[in-house]
Amino acid sequence: MKNRHSLISYSLICWRKIIPSPASGKSATEPSRWGWLDTWLGLRHLDFPVPEHGRSALYTFGGVAFIGFVLLVLTGFVLAQLYNPLPQQAYKSLEQIQRINWASYLRALHYWFAQGVIFALILHTSRVFITGAYKHPRQVTWWIGVALLGVMLMGSYFSGTVLKWDQEGADALSHLKGLLRMLGPVGAIMMEWPGSSPMNLRIYVSHIAVYPVLIVLLLMGHFYLIHIFNLAPTPWGKWSNAPEVPPQEVKGRFSEHARSILLLSVAYYGFLALMAVFVRAPLGEAPSGHGDPVKPPWPFLWMYLFENIWGVGAVLYITMILFGFLALVPLLDRGQERRLGARKGILSLGALFGLSLIALTVYGWAVPAQEHEGHTHEEEGAVMGEEGDHHDEGDHPHEEEDHSHDPDSPEAAPSQMGSHSEGKPHVDDHDHPEEADHHDEEEGDHPHDPAPAKPAPSKMSDSPKKKPHVDDHDHPNGDKDHHD
Repeated sequence: MKNRHSLISYSLICWRKIIPSPASGKSATEPSRWGWLDTWLGLRHLDFPVPEHGRSALYTFGGVAFIGFVLLVLTGFVLAQLYNPLPQQAYKSLEQIQRINWASYLRALHYWFAQGVIFALILHTSRVFITGAYKHPRQVTWWIGVALLGVMLMGSYFSGTVLKWDQEGADALSHLKGLLRMLGPVGAIMMEWPGSSPMNLRIYVSHIAVYPVLIVLLLMGHFYLIHIFNLAPTPWGKWSNAPEVPPQEVKGRFSEHARSILLLSVAYYGFLALMAVFVRAPLGEAPSGHGDPVKPPWPFLWMYLFENIWGVGAVLYITMILFGFLALVPLLDRGQERRLGARKGILSLGALFGLSLIALTVYGWAVPAQEHEGHTHEEEGAVMGEEGDHHDEGDHPHEEEDHSHDPDSPEAAPSQMGSHSEGKPHVDDHDHPEEADHHDEEEGDHPHDPAPAKPAPSKMSDSPKKKPHVDDHDHPNGDKDHHD
């Protein structure tokens, strides 16, 4: 019994050395709180003072979106090992992913996490706007946030839609090409060039490399400025008209703010992971160029009314109007006061924009899909043809060659017989090999010979085929009488 009490006492002493009790008088930022990890990484320096309202759920949406971005990178990295971005193989590889249960679930996670990130960004942007957190000295922080919203929505999310390469993906790519044509020389740089890689392959590179790197750079600037200026005062607190909460009034810690973000993220993305079990990521029909019209994903449905009225070109202008308004917000509302009652003008304008976006989204969801001016399914077919032209023929050998116009093939006879005028007999080169070679050499010495009908162009190859030749001397009663 004595030995057991000694062992328990020794264990308690070791435990208190690692994690001190609140009564020990040690600060929460001392190295003993983090142990050897803090000694190596200096994590205690991250636990800087933060206003107490940082613990509120309203101030965690930005952090939730960041965690979602990390999850998207992780799930996307694994999906990239299974996905084939080549135009002729993209849809087939997704079909294969859908057949494997764990791969299908992984794709569903990636899909639902993407929806969650976009929704969290919308909530974060709305909260910053309503609370006036864009005011001096945080204008640049707001502009970087608007750029992050644009890159994630119009860059990463849109490019992911194209990469499905189903009917919706082909439709999105044809829309993109229509918009690029409107940008003149700038858009021409991103269009197809002779000898260049397929456009959807370049979109894939942008999706997995260019946009993530750009997002990381913007996040670094965003986090740096948040650390420098800290969280803005609330519009309902006594410091609503001050640039910041006075240091002596800052009672919270960043660890508390991070804990709130982590807890909400676990609940939020845990729910989306459960959704992925029951609702898998959609995959439409393979692009055909003549299918039914399709509508864009929900983040772009608000554009649909304008596209119905003015065509595809309207998408560019209304997108510029929306992000232009967001960029002008700090310039339109320059006062330091954050109280809601003192900002009725900008809040009313923001409410008008927000309610309009919601109403337009509902409209886009309710109306039937239709083709638009500047975009048709024939154009989709052209897009698919251009993408296919870049494909390496070595990856897809022709399974059935067209011999209907090859005089050296035994299948040529029926095709050649049909190509001559009615009643004219046909002589196969295989029946008279010597004469066939003789006539090939002297072809052009018979100006009165009827010109052979041109064979239909082969779908399997663009190279011209060898034309069969029929000699008049072989049919004195047929061709001669005909010439006479």
